[in-house]
Amino acid sequence: MKKGEAPMADAVRAGAADWGPAGLTGREHERDVLDGLLAGAWEGRGGAVVLLGEPGSGKTALLDRCAEAAGGRARLLRCTGVESEAALPYAGLQVLLRGTLDRMRSLPEHQLRALRGAVALDDAPAGDRFLLGAATLGLLDELAEECPIVVLVDDAHWLDLETVDALLFAARRIGMGRVAMVFAAREGSAAFAGAPGLPVLHLGPLTDEEGAALLAGWAPDLHATVSSRILALAQGNPLALVELAGALTAAQRDGSEPLDAREIAVLPASWRVRRIFDERIRVLPAPTRLLLTVAATDDTGDVALVVAAGERLGATAGDLGPAEAADLVRVSGRRLVFRHPLVRAAAYQGAVLAERTAAHRALADAAPAAGDMGRRAWHLAAATVGYDEEVAAELERSAELFRSRGGRAAVAAAYRRAARLTEEPEARSLRLAAAAAAAAEAGQVELAGMLADEAGPVSGPPAVARLASVRAALEHGQGRAESARLLLVEATSEVTAYRPAMGAWLLFEAAAMAWDAPDPVAAARDTRVRVAGLDFGGHPVHRGAAGVLDTLAGDPVGGAAAIREFAGYVVRTRQERSLADQVRLHGWDMLLGEYRTVHDEAVALEQECRAEGAVGVLPRVLLRLARLRLFLGRHRDAYATAVEGLEMARDTGQHHLAAMLSGVLAVLAALDGAEQPGARPGQDFCPGIAPSPMWQARAQGLLDLGLGRYDAALQRFAVLTGGPYRHLMVSVHSLPDQVEAAVRIGRPDDAEPAAGRFTRWAAATGTAWAGAVELRCRALLAPEGQAGQWYERALDAHEGDGRPFEEARTRLLYGEWLRRTRRRNDAREALTMALHAFERVQATAWADRTRTELRAAGAAAPAAPAAGADVAGRLTPQELSVVRLAATGLSNRDIGARLFLSPRTVGYHLSNAYPKLGVTSRAALGTLDLS
Repeated sequence: MKKGEAPMADAVRAGAADWGPAGLTGREHERDVLDGLLAGAWEGRGGAVVLLGEPGSGKTALLDRCAEAAGGRARLLRCTGVESEAALPYAGLQVLLRGTLDRMRSLPEHQLRALRGAVALDDAPAGDRFLLGAATLGLLDELAEECPIVVLVDDAHWLDLETVDALLFAARRIGMGRVAMVFAAREGSAAFAGAPGLPVLHLGPLTDEEGAALLAGWAPDLHATVSSRILALAQGNPLALVELAGALTAAQRDGSEPLDAREIAVLPASWRVRRIFDERIRVLPAPTRLLLTVAATDDTGDVALVVAAGERLGATAGDLGPAEAADLVRVSGRRLVFRHPLVRAAAYQGAVLAERTAAHRALADAAPAAGDMGRRAWHLAAATVGYDEEVAAELERSAELFRSRGGRAAVAAAYRRAARLTEEPEARSLRLAAAAAAAAEAGQVELAGMLADEAGPVSGPPAVARLASVRAALEHGQGRAESARLLLVEATSEVTAYRPAMGAWLLFEAAAMAWDAPDPVAAARDTRVRVAGLDFGGHPVHRGAAGVLDTLAGDPVGGAAAIREFAGYVVRTRQERSLADQVRLHGWDMLLGEYRTVHDEAVALEQECRAEGAVGVLPRVLLRLARLRLFLGRHRDAYATAVEGLEMARDTGQHHLAAMLSGVLAVLAALDGAEQPGARPGQDFCPGIAPSPMWQARAQGLLDLGLGRYDAALQRFAVLTGGPYRHLMVSVHSLPDQVEAAVRIGRPDDAEPAAGRFTRWAAATGTAWAGAVELRCRALLAPEGQAGQWYERALDAHEGDGRPFEEARTRLLYGEWLRRTRRRNDAREALTMALHAFERVQATAWADRTRTELRAAGAAAPAAPAAGADVAGRLTPQELSVVRLAATGLSNRDIGARLFLSPRTVGYHLSNAYPKLGVTSRAALGTLDLS
């Protein structure tokens, strides 16, 4: 800070000193929070805040204060959500970011292409809506190189969902950027009320004292009786106080004429203000009212477009004058801005239907021929009453344009509106089915169900298959996997004779639902019976479905062969399908235990997701990688991957994935000896996200086993391997743990069934590590004098199997056996090797057990490694990810593009990591062991 320069918070307050009192009285806390937000952005500590309140509660006033406070210190980007255009994908982003397109060139190519497709309306597809969030973040960070950026969004509840997702993603990851973002939305707004990771300020009603102070500032000449009446009518709503006072006549102000408010006394305060604005608009000349309706219908604020549309209705630019004089709108250059969102609402909703439809038609006609086809189609639809196939077809074309821009919610809205305009029943059902599918993809579960029901019965394989998939996904999402399976099996029977490949895919979906059914074995057997007579033409996907069903039905050998064949087909044909479909189909060969192969494929998918900016798909890939790295004993990598995946799942609203990633972290914490995941050193994941039940059960079982609480461990593993999760890999992995726990407390009979199940699975898969662990189970169950040979065979089988944690566990058990048989020197050698392995994979609980055994074997057990001895272990997961990429020579911008962070945030992590690593520059990172 330069000498004599005021701190940022003081400058913010100074800049707002003459802003005016409306909506400010009684908002001291909110003003302090916003002052701090702007001050932080000025100093390189970016952030975002959500304002929630009823109409007239002061949200817009606070945004205006932020705008004026920023003054010449920051670049202001502002937009307002418009109800009539809430279904247009990225409509809000287009308004917000216009005028910044010249700075897009410095973005990574995939982000540049996506942002131009969404905002500049290039032919390039916009892609993943969360990629748009990453691109928006990058653009804001680029703009902030020149000066701080203040982003203000009013009426955010009317923004299109694609804009909401993109902006919230960017807001959560601003980090150390010089960017402040403020969203104002109505109380109860689903998208913003529960936005995790962002602070929310609720603007309640003013107290009587605060209301009286505000009223005195605006109308000091009010008679006390009149003031009391207005305070009662306004119900603590700041805008209602100001507008009710402003609407009084002189005689009413001094109390000589009674204030008759009986007509509006029963209305909420915001509606009373609306009535005042309605009256102001009603007395304007007819052409002015028409222009206001057109302006309220348009979301761009483009004066030229509004006037051009108005001319088609007989109005001229000069007709805006009375509206400006009435302080309803402001025109500055090429921009038209409503004084308050309630004025816009009054101008649009106060117009009769014929006036609104005329405004939509005029805007559609006035739109440039080479302009936004989607906007034109939407205005045409809004102007159409009754059936109109021509407009419906244009909406359908727009829906596919929206799809190319990643606007799933907009696709659903366009198809839904097209269906309303469609008279022919079959075509109408097909469009409703398409709308339902898009709504399901957008996560609009209730809407998707309603549209699917409205579509009714459809004919033709494509429509039957699409609607069955949608309905099944909805049933599955409600926890009714068995119902979903039956829907898909029925559709398979209906479709396969005409489209064998389509039938095979439906059967594969049905098999996946059987996997999640309450009784997977019965579901799999029933599915096989129902489709037994169908001819799938030898399609490889049918083999995959059969493999899953065989595995569930108790035929692991036949199931493994079919799944292996299907996995090969998926890899061979991966370039023929979208990245999302690749991710959906990948990983079924995890059932075979071939984790290294599956891991390498997942790494390739991760790299492709990062290269294409597929942010919405990436959390699922990171979940798979975190699990695979856990299974492979790469615990530090599993931890860093799970933390990144959890944060990204939270930022993209994929809470089910967040719960599963939290489960991986719970298991890692248990291996480290921590009773709670949050106790893990360097913890950096999101609190409040409970692990999924089966992973929580495994974590608790492993913790009990590692700490020697064998009775508790056996109970947990028995539930996990014998309950509804018994077919899942987390259950299969628990079978050897169940064997060990049972043997430890002298109950080998309880271990035999678990050992038998694991033996059958290991034989079916044929993987080396499974064979080694199966031999370890034999050693545990063998007579004491014969166990040694089984342990030795197990260690031979472990050689090169890529499972260091499992190998260390086998050495620990072998060392214990050697000590019991008085072979102390051999015991010390085996236990020392096990200890080093446990320390490498950060399995503290198991390392402590091994030290205890070493002391019992007569050795001086080495102390636990000193804190910080492990170089990579000194860093948080995000610091480690950044440092590893920096060590390869990537720039901050390139690292940010891969991790979906701003370059400034990357720099912040590097500056924190250098002193922890004892280096002063990125050039030295290449000399460190960061594995």
